[in-house]
Amino acid sequence: MFGNEITIIERPSFVSWEDISNVLKSAHAQNVKKGIIMLYPQLSPEQLKEKIESYGAKLFVALDGEKIVGTGAVAILNKDYLWCGKGQYAYNFMDAVMPDYAGRGIYARIAAEQEKYAQENDVDRMLLDTHARNKRMIGLSKKKGYRPVYFRYINNHESIVMVKWLNMCPYSRIECALKFAKIKYNKRKNHILKKDNDVA
Repeated sequence: MFGNEITIIERPSFVSWEDISNVLKSAHAQNVKKGIIMLYPQLSPEQLKEKIESYGAKLFVALDGEKIVGTGAVAILNKDYLWCGKGQYAYNFMDAVMPDYAGRGIYARIAAEQEKYAQENDVDRMLLDTHARNKRMIGLSKKKGYRPVYFRYINNHESIVMVKWLNMCPYSRIECALKFAKIKYNKRKNHILKKDNDVA
């Protein structure tokens, strides 16, 4: 089975924050060429460390021997602005797999560790957000059971928030889709109005 030679563990001390930064930059290089600029690949190693520490997050890495080939962090946070449930969510971020290792099931194994961590902390919802043009990530997330639930602008780019219920989702797919479409329409309309007002 693909990926069996790869080990997924919590970041060991020999994996530096520069190593983490390099994986993120390499994994998202194709996105950058397409004009899809993500937050975490732009951060310095020190800023990545600060983000993990400020969230109290757990950072998993995929290792081929001692070579780091993937990353994925998870933090227990509150996202009270979402319509689909208040309180704690497990927030997945810094997900990346080196291009030479793509298609080997590594991302799925990192995601499984993130979900396991959420369940160990009695959290039944997983949350991630990604650039609205990051079709590959959106597609992978939908296959794993995530649903788009919220739309927002971050640093002037469109971002989609997706949620996965680890137990049964209390909303139908149609309810989620209609609510997401309404939020997306209103956010885009308000964004256009705001830009018009800035110019005026």
